[in-house]
Amino acid sequence: MIKKTLIAATLLAGASAAQAEISANVNLATDYVFRGISQTDNQFAIQGGFDWEHASGFYLGTWASNVDSDLFGGAKDPQIELDLYAGFAGDIGSSGLGYDAGYIRYEYPGGGSNDTNEIYGALSFAGFTGQLNYSDELNFSGDDGDGWYWFGGYETEFSGVGLSASIGYSSGDAWDVVTDGSYVDWSLGASYTLAGVDLGLTYTDTNLSKSDCGSSTLCDTKFIASISKSF
Repeated sequence: MIKKTLIAATLLAGASAAQAEISANVNLATDYVFRGISQTDNQFAIQGGFDWEHASGFYLGTWASNVDSDLFGGAKDPQIELDLYAGFAGDIGSSGLGYDAGYIRYEYPGGGSNDTNEIYGALSFAGFTGQLNYSDELNFSGDDGDGWYWFGGYETEFSGVGLSASIGYSSGDAWDVVTDGSYVDWSLGASYTLAGVDLGLTYTDTNLSKSDCGSSTLCDTKFIASISKSF
């Protein structure tokens, strides 16, 4: 009986592995901008991650980047961001409507109390995506108040060039340090694949003033060049 159970478990594990895919990515960029704000003090970022996706739509992943920003509160300034996430994504019948819902943990080793938990949900259709993220303690903002992030984006391709546009709205008690407790960020991007490598250029900006951003240039207009590879 035990032997049969072990054989069944082995076969089930093999079947599960056959229905899953593992992928990896690495990226080098002239800046790491998150929701319109530089996380690397306007300097270069090297990033990468791994993803595991099951045929059922369930996925797990991790992603990391160097960071160095006046945005983070507390006495310690973290040097690494490590994201851990899990979710479920798929299509709703043959409608062309896609969905994605999950959880993400932002870890900042050695960075004190910046670690943050966030949940998210998204719907997509014909290149358009709408997403909502929520955290009851948005610690990476330098405040332990709650935070909402509303995101809308569009992606398409023209003559081999990928084009994208997005707008985001951050609100909640965590952003009370900002003039009205909220701010808007937006971006435009273009990408092109050459010899298996993705080249990108992105323009990003916010409606934050210099004083809103701690008298720094973290929230200023930026043009970000990147080179990335997926495996």
